[in-house]
Amino acid sequence: MTLKQELRKTLSTELKKLRQKKGLSIQEVALLSPLSIQMIYDMEQGNCRRYNLYQRLLKFYGKKLEFTIGDVS
Repeated sequence: MTLKQELRKTLSTELKKLRQKKGLSIQEVALLSPLSIQMIYDMEQGNCRRYNLYQRLLKFYGKKLEFTIGDVS
């Protein structure tokens, strides 16, 4: 798996968790944000390649992207 694929996979999982934690459907997020239902769905599936859209959705949730380097187990 490439670094980009790994990043998209991690982001998609976290974005879905954030939405669910807030008790929102994809449709509700689309109504409240500048993103379409399809864009949000694609991001949550890891199929979006435009990182500026990920940043928009993270901003909507009040989050920012940070990287951490950890030890290999």
